[in-house]
Amino acid sequence: MRLRSFLVVVTLVVIAVVLQTTLFSQTSLFIPDLMMLLVIVLAMTRTRSELVLGLAFLSGLTLDLLGSSVLGLRAIVFTVVGFVAIRTRDRAEIGRIVTGVWAAALTFGGVVLLLIVGTLFGQTVLLGEGATSKVVLVPLANLILAFAFAPFLVRLIDRDSTAFRYT
Repeated sequence: MRLRSFLVVVTLVVIAVVLQTTLFSQTSLFIPDLMMLLVIVLAMTRTRSELVLGLAFLSGLTLDLLGSSVLGLRAIVFTVVGFVAIRTRDRAEIGRIVTGVWAAALTFGGVVLLLIVGTLFGQTVLLGEGATSKVVLVPLANLILAFAFAPFLVRLIDRDSTAFRYT
């Protein structure tokens, strides 16, 4: 990863963490998981897989430290989502709609995994209040954001103006 790409990724991570912990933690209607979406989008770039997984773990750990969740809960979930995204990224390069649906499916799996692991550690209740809306609204919000911004972010990080230009 070149220095410019590294600076772009670090800037995106900082923006996503700030928005996730301040703005989107206060809203209940539009609640995307920006860090999970950023990990999914980074898996689509030419960034080495090890760096994507390391960034997924560190960004999850940062959200765990800034929030009130069990330390490492989001870190392990983001790492698993990043791994699945890396292994399935070739399926998302078909078109913009497929990219959005792929990101929503990965987000859905991540939210369900977060609820299951959180329930095991006493952090959240699997069938508690707000769990079903979180399972539906977070992937839907990430679908919309991935549809709109994923190709642009991949081109920005890779510095490739021809990447993800769908015909």
